[in-house]
Order: sequence, then C-alpha cells, then structure tokens
Amino acid sequence: MSTTSNPLLAEINKGADLKHTTTEDKSAPKIDSDVHIKKNEHASLLSEVQKGAELKHTETVDKSGPKIEDNVTVKPNNHSSLLTEIKAKGAEN
Repeated sequence: MSTTSNPLLAEINKGADLKHTTTEDKSAPKIDSDVHIKKNEHASLLSEVQKGAELKHTETVDKSGPKIEDNVTVKPNNHSSLLTEIKAKGAEN
C-alpha cells in the first residue's frame, strides 16, 4: 500500500510544526541546607553480626494450626449425587 493512497499516512509523513518546550526537572530530592548525612557504619554492623550472639532458649506454643475438638466429625460429601441430580434435571428440559 503506498502512502499516497492512504490520506492519513500521507498526512503523518508530511509532519507537523511543533512548538519548543522547556522541561523543569523536579525529580531530584529536596534536601535542606542544614541536613548532614552521617557516615554509614555498615562494615562494623556486619562484623558484629558475624561474631554472633549467645541466644537464650525459649519455649513457644504453636497456635498456627486449626483448633479441632475431639468430638468433631466430618459429614460425608454428597457432591457427586448433587451433580447427578443437576444433570438429570438438565436432561428433562
């Protein structure tokens, strides 16, 4: 397909006059002049972590599992009979 047969493509290829714009970049963080950044003591922190620490033994009670009483029973699932009944009703219609 040539660009002359399609008026939209011909207009796009012709181009357009664009106005000059200026952009004000405000993406830099705004830090007050009285703010001072302290030295990062990352190396000393890592050395402390690598030394390790003596930990105390603790007793915990795990309550994350479900609480099921002793006398609880689970009823049988009648899903298959329900599906059979639905299919039978659908076949009648």
